Amino acid sequence: MHISLSVKLVLGAMCTIAASKRNMSARCHQFSDELVEFSSHFQEPEPPLIETEFKTAFLQHKWDNQGRSNIATGVWYSSPSQRLVVLNEAFDGAFGSSTFDYSNTTSDGLVDNTLVLFSPNGTMLPVYRDYVNSDFPLFEDDMLVKGGAVFSGLVERLLVGQVASWSMLYQGAIPLTVFVDACGVVLGYDYWAPFLRTRVVTNFFDTTVGPVDL
Repeated sequence: MHISLSVKLVLGAMCTIAASKRNMSARCHQFSDELVEFSSHFQEPEPPLIETEFKTAFLQHKWDNQGRSNIATGVWYSSPSQRLVVLNEAFDGAFGSSTFDYSNTTSDGLVDNTLVLFSPNGTMLPVYRDYVNSDFPLFEDDMLVKGGAVFSGLVERLLVGQVASWSMLYQGAIPLTVFVDACGVVLGYDYWAPFLRTRVVTNFFDTTVGPVDL
């Protein structure tokens, strides 16, 4: 049976779950009873500041009503200090490196994107560069605060366990839910958009917080 390279990478990534869970600090997944929705002690918390400089493994699935169903996995580098998000990823059997330069955006929020892609047989494809509507946000530490994020409850998130969910309108228009542990580390996000009935689910795991050199 033929197994695509992307699927192999996904399976390999999932095999690291047990190891990454052992490395997680237990306190980062312990939440107060005040955050349990139907607890008599419940108090809606204020949106937290989040960690923004990090390296993480990610798994993303995007679909819409145009027949698109894309699954990508790889390593995500986030550096607001450099205004960059860089992804080394695999999808549809291909390898790619995608750079989003948030220091170069248009007035309507499109981001300068450069994509270097290799086909499944190792052939380098023409370099793509354009302004795009990015599915890979640059997380700012006060993003949830400035966005007036609403606490949406504690949820069990694939690969990482219990996290707090926070909902907001990203760029004032896109319904976005960000998943954050008790230490302020982002462990994934989901969003949807009505025009093409688009849905994007993104999971982070095996995350290392701290400056990244890009």
